[in-house]
Amino acid sequence: MVKATKPAGKPGAKPVEDEDIEAAPPKKSKKKLIVIVVLLLLIAGSGVALMLLLKPAPAPGHNGEGPSAEAEAKPAKAHDTSKPPTFVDLGSFTANLAHEEGDRYLQATISLKLSEPELVDKIKANSPEIQHRVNMRLQSKRPSELFSYEGKQILAEQIRGDVEYVLGMRKAPPQMDSGQTAQPARKTEINEVLFTSFIIQ
Repeated sequence: MVKATKPAGKPGAKPVEDEDIEAAPPKKSKKKLIVIVVLLLLIAGSGVALMLLLKPAPAPGHNGEGPSAEAEAKPAKAHDTSKPPTFVDLGSFTANLAHEEGDRYLQATISLKLSEPELVDKIKANSPEIQHRVNMRLQSKRPSELFSYEGKQILAEQIRGDVEYVLGMRKAPPQMDSGQTAQPARKTEINEVLFTSFIIQ
């Protein structure tokens, strides 16, 4: 009976099985490399996402290429925000509202928030005309126009326009249209019209 023997190799040569084991690269180093690459991609992606989130949004109507046409057409006057605002009272107003089903009244106390204290004397000097225009504005309103927040905002912007017209800051008073929508406030020395009291009866 003949026994099978391994083919004889060259003297001093290692068996084939041992060569295969040594030639295979260790699997752990590949896994470490993949983990490092994935971590680097995650860090880079997080950095890009953070930059996009922190980037300020472009102004409305701005296409992202240079200053918008509106900004170039009329540059906004820079207000000194380090100074506290000045407030001036226009007074309390009682007005008959335009209502079909009977008498409805509005009682409102109105103040102006100013960025320029020098305007206080000018407003006081023109107080009779300002009060007249505010009274006319209030009497042109229907109760249904003033119940909503947006309706009050529209009224505040119209009153601000009336005051600006009296002070010579605009060429024409605001329209008396009742179907207007609230517009973004224009940048002027009169920052805001404040209703410190607003009661419809």
